[in-house]
Amino acid sequence: MTRLALAIPGSGPDPAAVGIALLAAMAEQGLRVQHFRSWACPIGTRAIGALTGLPGRHLDAWLMPPEVCRSVFARGTQSADLAIIEGTIETIPRPLAATSSYEESCTSTCGRPGALMPLAEALDAPIVAAISCDWLKRFHLPFLPSRVEAVILDGLCDRREFADMRRMVELVLGRPVLGALPALAEVRAALQDAPRDCPLDPCVVASLVSGFRQFSDLEALRELACSRPLPPLFDAEALVPTGPRFKVAYAHDDAFGDYFPDTLETLEALGAELVEFSPLSDGDLPPGVDLVMIGCGFPDRFAEELSANACLIASLRAWVCRGRPVFAEGGGCAYLGRLMRLGDWNVPGVGVFPFDAALLPNPEPPTPVSRTLIRSGMLGEAGTVLRGYHSNRWKLLPAPEPDDCSARSGYLTAEHDVCFRRNAFGSLIHLHLAAMPQVVSGFAGLGRHGQKAPLFGGP
Repeated sequence: MTRLALAIPGSGPDPAAVGIALLAAMAEQGLRVQHFRSWACPIGTRAIGALTGLPGRHLDAWLMPPEVCRSVFARGTQSADLAIIEGTIETIPRPLAATSSYEESCTSTCGRPGALMPLAEALDAPIVAAISCDWLKRFHLPFLPSRVEAVILDGLCDRREFADMRRMVELVLGRPVLGALPALAEVRAALQDAPRDCPLDPCVVASLVSGFRQFSDLEALRELACSRPLPPLFDAEALVPTGPRFKVAYAHDDAFGDYFPDTLETLEALGAELVEFSPLSDGDLPPGVDLVMIGCGFPDRFAEELSANACLIASLRAWVCRGRPVFAEGGGCAYLGRLMRLGDWNVPGVGVFPFDAALLPNPEPPTPVSRTLIRSGMLGEAGTVLRGYHSNRWKLLPAPEPDDCSARSGYLTAEHDVCFRRNAFGSLIHLHLAAMPQVVSGFAGLGRHGQKAPLFGGP
């Protein structure tokens, strides 16, 4: 698989201007280009798919061991001619719960690039670093790790400076300069302000590609991408047993629909048949399903419509009362609570979990966290440490009913951000289930056998 790791600055628009230019220029040559972000953000940008025709994907060295990275990469590139992995080689602050230098090198926050070096090592990918021309004007060349094999100049103000800057980099740093992207101040300002959930303005993309092609050797970049064989792949599916087919209903409409693609692919590898349903418009769950999933989204934007769909709410409540499995994250978790508190406006939720979900004003992007389980169950034994990205849009406020049984409902973390009721599981922590095969396998087994014993302990 031809592949390049693109090192970009640790701040700026997502995706970076130089990344957009490289992706679009390669796609214009007729290549099917698969883009990987180096950080697993459940609510991703919609810009990549419009550029390349392939939805953007992610790799994340903090969540995924190297063997899982390789397996996810292999699955994600089956329809591609070239893969671009975009991340940073700058120092990234680690979360408070991280404890080792490896964790420090891998962590990120959504909206910022993640660590590129661990991914490049896991995939043995050639690295091309984007270097700001501002550094070169001050005659201050940045340090580049030995794995960086080539350079792209970013922010070229005057085309007449290109030859001198290229000569400086090649003489001092000893790396070839394979391209440059002009400053294009107005275009970059438009990119900075572009909404994440919409395709980019075609004029912005065209300007970036036109400027990039003037100074870049696309053939040399392709040759570098082809220069190494892919390391032996680890078969992540071998970690989980494959058994009879089972059916998974997952929420997908305007209110919900943000899932890590690797989670759905892992379920399919286990033999799952995936069926969409809409909490906004469907009156019942799809027939014959074994597991219900409600992913991240924006239920606050459709609160009235969701609350008015009494038929589906009754269906979900009956499903949980029968002990059938539900997996919900982020906005899906908030929707399954007793109330959604939207400022001064309270809207009834499904009423499965014993909390009210309060929408926070001015939320920060999702952040990486580690959580310790305070009771045993599907996610692991008590004391197990989980990693994931915390949704900062919601806060769960305990709101138990008098007849709630602590053995059948409650919280799995001291921070009250992971909860359960019988076999329903809700979390504000977005977990990467492809790296937790025992959990996915447990859900699969639960669905196949119609198990009704609680996943999280208790009678």
